[in-house]
Amino acid sequence: MDLFRLRVFVAVVDRNGYSAAAREMHLAQSTVSHHVAELERELGSQLLQYKGRTVHLTTAGEDVYQTALVMLTEQDRLVRALGDLEQGRRGRVRLGLSMAFEQRHFLQRVIVPFCRSNRGTMLSLRFGHSRREAQAVLDRELDLAYVIRWHLPTEARFEALHQAELAFLAAPDHPLSGESSVTVEQIGEAGLITAPLTGAESGYFREILRGRGLTGDHSVLEIDGQQARFFAAATGLGVMATFLPRYGREIDLDGLAVLPVEGPSAQVELGLVRRREAAPSTSVEALAAWLRKLAQP
Repeated sequence: MDLFRLRVFVAVVDRNGYSAAAREMHLAQSTVSHHVAELERELGSQLLQYKGRTVHLTTAGEDVYQTALVMLTEQDRLVRALGDLEQGRRGRVRLGLSMAFEQRHFLQRVIVPFCRSNRGTMLSLRFGHSRREAQAVLDRELDLAYVIRWHLPTEARFEALHQAELAFLAAPDHPLSGESSVTVEQIGEAGLITAPLTGAESGYFREILRGRGLTGDHSVLEIDGQQARFFAAATGLGVMATFLPRYGREIDLDGLAVLPVEGPSAQVELGLVRRREAAPSTSVEALAAWLRKLAQP
């Protein structure tokens, strides 16, 4: 089967039309149509239908589309692997991470030691919502995900590693930073810097805050991006909440102070997600083993 024709077919589906696919692939529209028609002829089935100026997959087309995604992903992976060998690299790991790890301590305590001990391994890091990163592993976009256990896809293979604690951070000159003890009511009055509360995990974040005693909307500033929230908190605009594993409390948190909040802390479970059928490469297994080691008390 011609993989280029499969790539053209996938582009038509993803871009919802022949002309859009042609623009993306820098081909003539007639060339795109020809490749799709030849693919249908080769397989003996109609794959696409136009309804209301929209491309729709037939039942056979849906099967071919899903199979094509797997085949093209594997082709891309093989091309990267051969390129790595040519460049003298020993392997590559595509790691998806909860946005809670988009912090300096994660790079210092996790990524830097791993890279120094595994020279020649290429790491590709992506931060995002836990569910999205877990799904990306199932879709073969990533090799491994290190995420919060929250509403993950049912097919995901989750290996629990450790707990992380919800911590409230503020600038050293923030009024609450000088207190020996802080209540959740004081934090609510000071105001929280949060992610936009319309995002994929907003419900989960609100649930965690409610469990900590913060009900209602206490946001004074909504910012998309963990690092941007760190910058905003450093300017004294408010208090930010994030999850800290044990190893995250032992180093500087971009100059922010962890507030000593009264009452029991809120905990979340963190772990690894990988495909059930996947036979991990040496590089992927080495990174998983390193993350397991860090999680040990």
